[in-house]
Amino acid sequence: MENVQDLKHTLSYLHSELNRIETMAGTLSTIEREHFNRLTNFDHRELVDIAVEEQNAARQLGTIKQMCLAMAQKVEGIKNAIDRGKLGGRANRDELH
Repeated sequence: MENVQDLKHTLSYLHSELNRIETMAGTLSTIEREHFNRLTNFDHRELVDIAVEEQNAARQLGTIKQMCLAMAQKVEGIKNAIDRGKLGGRANRDELH
């Protein structure tokens, strides 16, 4: 029973940290998009090049945000399965992968 509680605490921690990473990635992505918009207003080739890099960074951070959200949902699902007593046996372990 102690192992199950440890697992639940670990899953809660992972869920919390994934949500934190998701928030940070979302914030940074928004800032990068704002930088892109501001930099493209200037008529200077180097600034436009930097703006494109900012736009690419914003896209990547947006992807990280979505990945974290998906992983957090999976972790929450595993934790809920444990709470319902539905985690155990070979078949359930295969479903988690």
